[in-house]
Amino acid sequence: MIQSKNRVFVLILISALITACAGSPPAPTITPAPPTAVIAPAAPPTAAPAPTPTVDQTPVTLVYWAEPRFLNVKGKEAQTAEVGDYEKLLAEEFMRLHPNVTIQVETLTFDDLAQKVPAAIAAGAAPDLLKDFLGRTSGYAWQGLLEPLEAAIPPDELADFNPDLIAQYTINGQLHGLPLYFWVNTLFGNKSLFVESGAENLVPLDDGEWTMEEFEAAMRAAAKEGQVWPLGLQVGTEQGDYRYLAFFWGMGAEMYANGDYSRVALNSPQGVAALEKLVDWNDGGLIEPGAPSIAWGDLRALLFNRQVGLVGLGLSGFASVAKAKSDGTLTEPWEPFVAMYPHAGGVDSGGLAAGPTGIVVFKQQTEAERYWAIEFARFLASRELIAEYAVNSGQFPTRQSVGNPLPDDANYQRVLEWMQTWGVEDMGLSSPHYYEVRVLLFPQLQAAFLHEKTPAQALADYEAAANAVLAGP
Repeated sequence: MIQSKNRVFVLILISALITACAGSPPAPTITPAPPTAVIAPAAPPTAAPAPTPTVDQTPVTLVYWAEPRFLNVKGKEAQTAEVGDYEKLLAEEFMRLHPNVTIQVETLTFDDLAQKVPAAIAAGAAPDLLKDFLGRTSGYAWQGLLEPLEAAIPPDELADFNPDLIAQYTINGQLHGLPLYFWVNTLFGNKSLFVESGAENLVPLDDGEWTMEEFEAAMRAAAKEGQVWPLGLQVGTEQGDYRYLAFFWGMGAEMYANGDYSRVALNSPQGVAALEKLVDWNDGGLIEPGAPSIAWGDLRALLFNRQVGLVGLGLSGFASVAKAKSDGTLTEPWEPFVAMYPHAGGVDSGGLAAGPTGIVVFKQQTEAERYWAIEFARFLASRELIAEYAVNSGQFPTRQSVGNPLPDDANYQRVLEWMQTWGVEDMGLSSPHYYEVRVLLFPQLQAAFLHEKTPAQALADYEAAANAVLAGP
């Protein structure tokens, strides 16, 4: 139910954005305690005055790995035409300010972020800085691999970050990274497909809410055997798992009950009902062929080729559609819209998941390397860049002084209102075994989709494996 979700996070965010838009000081009047749905200390860390060491200006080389987020940044289109260009541009700007620092930038695919980084750590060759999802960086923090930042950030600078996000980034009393932006996953689709099938009235274009029955009716109306599969779903990976978990949440299931990270809670009557429904939709041709193994790039291609009507994507899809139309790769009718995930009767869930991306610094060998790595992290987390990230990613800012960077964007405002009304779901991002548990679910979903296991058996097997991990040795 909505009361069990991360409501404090949402209310702080809404307060900051609305206040800033009204022209008042953006800082909230109170700082609530962090939500119970995250593992965090009772309050964010108290930052000591930032040290002012005498740092020698001998050359320092830093390796910076980043996620592939930005393309065609507004006002810098010619310089950011390829994935990775933006990160290199920012590094070049920092190096101009600090000629003694050399930054080697590499942009990793999302698959590589989950595989290459752990392999590099195991080989003793971790990057100096990493920009990635909290669900992965929290694991590195629990392993003690990252530099603590709370004493290196000036107090007034630290206070400008959303306090709940700072709490989520605080593990074992140490601030392990600086949050840069956060996404909210919603359904994103092509209204034109539903209009052409006569199902426009079944799509919640006004308030974004639909029941499971309404959602299924819209899908059945839009489906064309062998040609159009209304729902695109990627089941064969833990990446983007919130896209399929949203249907579990919509049925009233939870990953963890009331923030208790000692046991998973997905194997419940509601969870089994959700998986049964997904398998039924897959068998009935409402989900694209190959869902248990399809790659994300292939699923996106089906979406933009008008063979799939809806996927979990969120606001970033609007920029993708606009670019495809401008470069001529998208010529057929394609009118984007966002909606919440469907919910069963009596379940207060929009299936919304929120995930922050931040910058972390791995342990450094020398004080000079540590100083300059943290300075670069602060540079990347500056107010001006955080505003630019939000505008160009369709995500939300992490510093309160930024306010609402897109006040004229009706879809951006719509998602803000959904978060305020429906809350966001708890994925356990800061839990110590987040990634270990995360990778255990999708093989069981694959087995259910392929009819190798019943939905009940698949979730029971997931529960046993996950709880064994959570119980420890």
